[in-house]
Amino acid sequence: MSRHVVRPQILVIADDFTGGNDAGVSLALTGMTVNVAFTLPCADDADVLVINTDSRALEAEQAAARVSELALASQSGPQTQWLKKMDSTLRGNPGAELDALMRITGKKRAIVALACPSAGRTTEQGQCLVNGIPVTQTEFASDPKTPVNSADICEVLQAQTAIACRAMSLNDYLQHLREPAAKTPQIWVVDARTQTDLDVIATEALMQEEPPLLVGSAGICDALARHVRTPSSQCLLAVVGSMSEIAQQQIAAVCQDPRVETVFIDIENIFSGILTEYVQRIARVLISGKHCIVHTCPDSESRHHIPMLCARLAMSRAQLGETICQFLAQLTRQVLQEVSPGALYLSGGDVAMAIADALEATGFRITDRVAQCVPYGHLADSYWQRPVMTKAGGFGDETTLRQVLNFIEEKMSE
Repeated sequence: MSRHVVRPQILVIADDFTGGNDAGVSLALTGMTVNVAFTLPCADDADVLVINTDSRALEAEQAAARVSELALASQSGPQTQWLKKMDSTLRGNPGAELDALMRITGKKRAIVALACPSAGRTTEQGQCLVNGIPVTQTEFASDPKTPVNSADICEVLQAQTAIACRAMSLNDYLQHLREPAAKTPQIWVVDARTQTDLDVIATEALMQEEPPLLVGSAGICDALARHVRTPSSQCLLAVVGSMSEIAQQQIAAVCQDPRVETVFIDIENIFSGILTEYVQRIARVLISGKHCIVHTCPDSESRHHIPMLCARLAMSRAQLGETICQFLAQLTRQVLQEVSPGALYLSGGDVAMAIADALEATGFRITDRVAQCVPYGHLADSYWQRPVMTKAGGFGDETTLRQVLNFIEEKMSE
């Protein structure tokens, strides 16, 4: 069967051939098809297209024009993730090329994470260091073609662009990401000393509703590859939409277990655009190796407050219930795009159906039963094919969720 990819998922603009290869190799190791193109259009379809502009030694104006020309000719789509590959020692025309690409893509934010820890390159206080030494004190300062005149990344970039540039720590970056995007373009240069730092930078950027333009060397490309690989977890993601008393007892019976972490969804928060923060919290729990129980009812009394909440929101019970189900469905879908848990446990019929719809399932193939009241199987035709368990909200006893966790741990150890 012939393989056809209409548009690349990831499009990388690199200023030289070997740099383009460095950008693409880690993505190829994830199983994605990666093509490095010297000219466009590219004859072969691929998951990742790396465009070599061969512009490192050009004058800044020529380099910007070439980036613009090739970016416009690329087969990008609205969902394409762009990445600007820069030299890890600031050689070439990084400011001019970044300026051109931001104009073409319309991105309001560019996140520059230049570090490549495996090669001894780090960014500290906005400075480009090579093995702990400013790049201007290394051989790269006297490069025959493109000498480096400053270790200050913002200074180098702003020599070729009028776009505002600011350097920041990793903590400041995480804080500023929560702020509304500025109306005018901005370039953020973010400190990073380790691969973990780069993983955080890439993951947090790509989870934004409007993902920024990622910029950096092979280090950020490696982080992007680790992100798209979708981390796997052997833990359970339990989504408990039921407010029944027995469902709350089942959660209480396991919440003190050190292998379990709960994430409470405040119903009132679902109207305030907080979905991404919940996705991040749940993904971190699963990646850390813990079972994650997502629930919407903090105690048995909360269900009695629903009429007052409906009155305040001017919604019927049915409307509120549908809104909660759709929120949990989109939450689950986005979590599964970030991490693949060992299994799903869905408590509450309406919630289970909404999640099945969000995962594009056409049915449910039953395999077995757990804890006497929890059917076990797989979603039919869904892109997510790990085990799924469903439970009616009022079924079972205090031990039901504990039995489900034991079942998952035994099955995953086989």
